[in-house]
Amino acid sequence: MINSNYLNKYNLLNAKLEDEVAENSPLWSIEYLLLKWDDKLFHDMLFYTKLCKTDKKGLYNQFPFEVDSKDKYTSPDQLIAFLSALKLNNEEEEIKKIWKYLWTHLFTYDNISKRINFNRTMQPSAIFFCGYLAGIKIFGPLLSLSCMVSCIFKRKETSGKLKAWVLFKVAKLNLTEKICNKLISTNKHFKTWKNVFFTYFQEESHPIRDLFK
Repeated sequence: MINSNYLNKYNLLNAKLEDEVAENSPLWSIEYLLLKWDDKLFHDMLFYTKLCKTDKKGLYNQFPFEVDSKDKYTSPDQLIAFLSALKLNNEEEEIKKIWKYLWTHLFTYDNISKRINFNRTMQPSAIFFCGYLAGIKIFGPLLSLSCMVSCIFKRKETSGKLKAWVLFKVAKLNLTEKICNKLISTNKHFKTWKNVFFTYFQEESHPIRDLFK
């Protein structure tokens, strides 16, 4: 049973007790699901993903509600979370629609103007992830490389490493996972993925920490 104190009003996972609807709740929920499957959390994640769909094929909003800040733009982390949910639900056609949107909009992703906006160029790892999940195998090596780079550089950083963890887990890049596991094991700051998760999720009662007990 997930500690309900960490669930927001959409029943997705927050990082802190004080969070309401944190931007990265979908990605944290995917991380939990990859560590331990939970049918209800997965159902709620799929529902949230559908709430964020726009009337334009392949385009998703950052939140299913209006926000008055820079956070209104769909971030790479959010897109990766949505793609992960769709992949885990075997919705290949919907993934292909997202890929088609990215391709036809020159790899930009602007859910506000819904036009090509080079200020909203999508992060390379999210592009590689989407392309690979859409069935374009040439993106596999690029996705693998981006995961390994995240595990090698910025030795003390955690968010990029956890995002890489999600990418190779969802894409089932088994060799990449083995290499990244080795890279983490040689990182004197962490040595294990457990320590990466514990450094990121610092509250003792967090549900993801509970999975390692």
